[in-house]
Amino acid sequence: MELILLTFISDKFLALLKENQLDTFEKVWNHQVDWFEEPNERRGGWSGVGRIVLTQADGTMIGGYLKRQDNHCRTSWLHPFKGVPTFQREFEMMRYLARQGVCAPEVMLFGRNPVGDLKTTLLTKELAGFKPLENLTEELFNTHRPSLSVQRPIIKAVALLARQLHAAKVQHRSFYPKHLFVNMSDAQLPQVAVIDLEKSRINHVGILRSIIDLSVLNRHAKYWSRTRRMSFYLQYLGLKRLTPFAKWLCRRIVKRSNRVKRK
Repeated sequence: MELILLTFISDKFLALLKENQLDTFEKVWNHQVDWFEEPNERRGGWSGVGRIVLTQADGTMIGGYLKRQDNHCRTSWLHPFKGVPTFQREFEMMRYLARQGVCAPEVMLFGRNPVGDLKTTLLTKELAGFKPLENLTEELFNTHRPSLSVQRPIIKAVALLARQLHAAKVQHRSFYPKHLFVNMSDAQLPQVAVIDLEKSRINHVGILRSIIDLSVLNRHAKYWSRTRRMSFYLQYLGLKRLTPFAKWLCRRIVKRSNRVKRK
């Protein structure tokens, strides 16, 4: 008989998961879900994600994202041969960021089969009211350039999220606008969350965290003018004007952005 180990269930969502028959690894693994796209098949296994809806006791609904994978691992210094399931790495990073106060999806359930093909599942709460920065920017600039009173709070919120993430010594390694979700319920105080943390890791070299992540964002932040980019760097660095070191850092970020872009 195959041994299934349930690694984690959030106390906050335990009752909800029980009500929806999703409180064990087996139930979550076998739950019917429509994939966003066909699961990725690589590294000798597969990995996929789909959206599900859970019904609360009062009849209201909560969205969730259910990820499942089998034998889809990434090696690390601690696990150089067999590797670790990528969803386990993402789960651990989400829990770490929650402790650090960095906004990211809430983990509802994580489970892993320690025997055989490393079946792994991760269920997170949907970021209701959020949309990707990439989509938000497209919408705002679709008909005309939005006013500075609209742009500035968004750029400031993204910069503060990046600063908070890097202060926690986390390098995202895939810091694209599509992985930054923005909630504009309060247009003057937008909330920003970071997703897609499978590749993220702790990097104790602060300059590398900044250069590598921000060069990706700089390269893909469409519509941001040079002035808005400068505003972003000042907010990120917590400065009113650029110091000699800040100027050097910005030049390095821009240089890396342009170098990667030409490839």
